[in-house]
Amino acid sequence: MTEQDVIDILNNSGIHNFEPMDEKFSRYDAFDPEMGVMLEIKCRNKHYDDTLIEKMKYDWNKQYAKDNSLEFIYAVSMPGKKGDTIYLFDPINMEDEDDYDFKWHKRKLPANTEFSGSEWIDKEVGYLHIDDALLTLERKRKN
Repeated sequence: MTEQDVIDILNNSGIHNFEPMDEKFSRYDAFDPEMGVMLEIKCRNKHYDDTLIEKMKYDWNKQYAKDNSLEFIYAVSMPGKKGDTIYLFDPINMEDEDDYDFKWHKRKLPANTEFSGSEWIDKEVGYLHIDDALLTLERKRKN
């Protein structure tokens, strides 16, 4: 599943009307101007019960959302047994209202996930468990 697939599925749900960000290095991937929602998308090729979130990117999006009276949603797509699943998280609310434990820690990861052959650096990351998703959408595979 691609970022555009995620945007299309969310837009077809009738809840949002996300527009992809034009800037290649934008800190978030799509924006719903009518609803004031920033969307960060991660497309994984393998299923994980605990989804990874980068602290630096989360902190920037959280501050930008608060400074501009916007909502920040984090979407993760992963393959499932019968198809692809999109998990939607509201991490700011999870932290502020639920005192969520992201389990922040440093981990060696590629410096840039967009390019192959990247150097490995320490990044501060945390986790969001799929059971804590605000909303889960499934797309069945075509046989």
